[in-house]
Amino acid sequence: MTNMEYEALKVGALLHDIGKFLQRVETPNIKELSKESKAKYGNTKHQSLGALFIEKNYKKFGIKDDIKDLVVKLIKEHHSNKKEGLVGILRLADWLSSAERENVEEWDNTIKKEEQRLLSIFELIRLDWYELKEDEKKKIMSKKDKIYGNGQKYDLKPLAINEHTIFPYNKPNHDYNSLYEKFENELNSINIDSFEKLFQLVQKYFWCIPSVTNWKKYGGYLPDISLFDHLKTTCAIACCLYNIYDGNKNRKEYVDAHLTDEKLKKLLEKGLPLNEKGIYDKNNYPYWDSEECKFFSLIHGDISGIQKFIFKIASKYATKSLKGKSFYLDFLTEITAKYICRELGLPITNILFYGGGHFYILSYKIKDDTIDKFEKEINDALFNMFGTDLYITIAKVDIKPSEFLAQEISNFSRKWKEVADKTIEKKLKKFGYKLKEDEGFKKLFEIRGRGVGDRCRICRKELKEKEKIKLYEEEIYVCPNCYSFKELTDFLKKYGHNEKINFNLLKKSSTSLKSEEKPKDIPIYEIPVIEKLFKELNIEFDGEYFSTQYNLPKGKNGELEIPYKIWSIAFPLNNDGGIKDADTLAEQAMKRTGTNKIAILKMDVDNLGQIFTDGLGEMASISRLSTLSSMLTLFFTGYIPYLIKTGKAEKVFDERGNPVEYREEVYLVYSGGDDTLIFGTWDVVWDLAKRIRKDFKRFVCYNPDITLSAGIVIVNPKFEFKKAVNIAEEELESGKSHKLIINELELEKNALTIFDCPMNWDIEVLYDKDCWEKLKDKYKELEKLEKLVEDFNEDKLEKCFEKAIEKTERKRILHIAQIVGERLENVIKKDKDGSLIINLPYYWRIIYYIHKNYSDKDKPYVQFLEDYMKKKVKRSFSSQIKLSYNDLKVSAKIVELKNRKG
Repeated sequence: MTNMEYEALKVGALLHDIGKFLQRVETPNIKELSKESKAKYGNTKHQSLGALFIEKNYKKFGIKDDIKDLVVKLIKEHHSNKKEGLVGILRLADWLSSAERENVEEWDNTIKKEEQRLLSIFELIRLDWYELKEDEKKKIMSKKDKIYGNGQKYDLKPLAINEHTIFPYNKPNHDYNSLYEKFENELNSINIDSFEKLFQLVQKYFWCIPSVTNWKKYGGYLPDISLFDHLKTTCAIACCLYNIYDGNKNRKEYVDAHLTDEKLKKLLEKGLPLNEKGIYDKNNYPYWDSEECKFFSLIHGDISGIQKFIFKIASKYATKSLKGKSFYLDFLTEITAKYICRELGLPITNILFYGGGHFYILSYKIKDDTIDKFEKEINDALFNMFGTDLYITIAKVDIKPSEFLAQEISNFSRKWKEVADKTIEKKLKKFGYKLKEDEGFKKLFEIRGRGVGDRCRICRKELKEKEKIKLYEEEIYVCPNCYSFKELTDFLKKYGHNEKINFNLLKKSSTSLKSEEKPKDIPIYEIPVIEKLFKELNIEFDGEYFSTQYNLPKGKNGELEIPYKIWSIAFPLNNDGGIKDADTLAEQAMKRTGTNKIAILKMDVDNLGQIFTDGLGEMASISRLSTLSSMLTLFFTGYIPYLIKTGKAEKVFDERGNPVEYREEVYLVYSGGDDTLIFGTWDVVWDLAKRIRKDFKRFVCYNPDITLSAGIVIVNPKFEFKKAVNIAEEELESGKSHKLIINELELEKNALTIFDCPMNWDIEVLYDKDCWEKLKDKYKELEKLEKLVEDFNEDKLEKCFEKAIEKTERKRILHIAQIVGERLENVIKKDKDGSLIINLPYYWRIIYYIHKNYSDKDKPYVQFLEDYMKKKVKRSFSSQIKLSYNDLKVSAKIVELKNRKG
């Protein structure tokens, strides 16, 4: 086989099901195409339509003349019975990618094709799938019509980063014709001169299209997998199979010695494990499940030292360097994954996920020492740049074809967990390879610095004379790395403003190691930390894996213009274009509230590992996991920065009474994977935290098994930033340890913690009707709490306190509420038998304490406090539910901070 055939296979696999999109379109052009397909092929099946469409438009897709016929052939024949060569490889890859459904082609006429929509993957997540009995599973899956009919689905729009596009709805409006017209216009106007641009075109228009057309008639499948993710994973698997077929010749230093093309040919000859009716039969694949069929490796990379690396910084210079550091880690994750793919000869489709310091790559089966080689090369590069601060652990597990199938015993999600566990275990031996080398051992333990001389003013590293770089605007000296991160931050600030990133862009910089030299103009890729990384790994910007220019989501609609990057970037800028520091942000809060503080917010998804491993149960195929990771990435890497740049606070107003804009108040340090860190004015961060959670619940279809926890700390702007982040992390962990016990039901995590007071989002912080209905549907015990939630939650308590202060012209109610909240913890106690009892004398003393502090004329405005106490205590006792009073304490504290002005 040749490189020409490999290129044809990559493109053909990525476009093989384009006909499924065309089948749903009713424009004049496609109607004419259908007539031609009928005349030429005798049918209008998706493979025939796709082949004819590509044949007519191949140049627009960037397909070269010498591979055009082969690409068309692959698309046309990928459902044929051929078992050899490229067609056999694509046929097998297509089936492994979609192994969660049956091998059928007929249309389901009971669902009109123009009405078919992509069901949100989040509608199917359940953390208890493996705890359910078989009859319970069957009962759930027997309601597919209801799940699809009532479920949230995506509108048919080109991918853009805004809530109207990436959030699912009950009744999407746009149709396939309008989507096709936009697709055709872009196809006619764009110059697709790289595989990456073709990949992005497929993502932009096929992300919202279901990958299957006949789910209802045959049962067993719901259309929750996007056509984009199916095409991506098919291409990834096909490229792995090709490299097995040809790998012994081109990449023999990586391919496992026991893997031969004869074994692959045998696999292709065996065909798919289907029964005589052409339907998948799990008992019909003994060869697929044999050890000699381990044709694939799943590679996982995990960066260690992220927290230490990012927050090794003086608070005064936090805003000048933080974003540059966090961006660099995202960049490093992406570059490392692409570096491994380049070495293995695999395209970007084989990167199943990267973000939050992790990446997953699907590869053909590689030697064990190949992983060690990659880990050594990458970590030697990082060691030369950052010492022991950063380390990337890389591990792999091998996969049989049977493990792509949707089944309980062993499926792709189990391999996902297995390789993650293997990486965790391997992380305990960081730099272990250096201990085996004399020179490496010396470098690892050599003394760095003499304890005298100048230090970098940002990271406090001891500076050698030749390392000093002067920050001219500050008149201080810093190390080359810290200067680089400041330069990156400045560059990203301009990127955010100009809505594009150009690594060839010239900017003022000082990369000289001689302090007396003035700054000079350089391309951004010559900034030391980027230049060194690319030099160490022998990577070029212009190439298949990385371009020199990308576009940021544009304007208030977050439109994506190819080539695009969805990077999490958002800054609060001064009028002069500089980034606001912590003091400036605290002053803004001071003007509104009288409280001169900032807040740091840290949040992530609860049980994310379990969501990937168990959440899809026996339906966990590679395409479905790819769809799940794609959607989560859209929210954290795409939507959160979009919300900050375009959104307005719901309950924070300026002096004119207008909602303040998040972008003026909030600095996004990072948001990727499932992890987010934000700081800014304390009142706006408090508002933003609740807005993110509210939007996230809507994004995941109010699924009670998919929740966020968050920790917030409010501090003085001069408080050491690293310590503040650590406190926010502790608050987050406190929320993850939070339990709400209702009879025998335990609601864990799903909590916001502030002032060391964890609060369940659903019960104590927000009352969201849609969310509450979903909770009640799953947890019947919660019905008894509904009236209490309607009467009191943290948001409503804030309003009550605000009104009380306004009407009584006294703030004493806030102090009283804090004391009441603390005392209420002792009113309800557990008896020896475990039942709850009321300490009545103590209860009445608290009521007396409330009454004695207010006159009769003020009592109507503070009556809510007594009502809150009575109702909560009564509900706790009568329902035998141990409720917390943190919502009362937190709301009083927040209102106190909001009303210090004057």
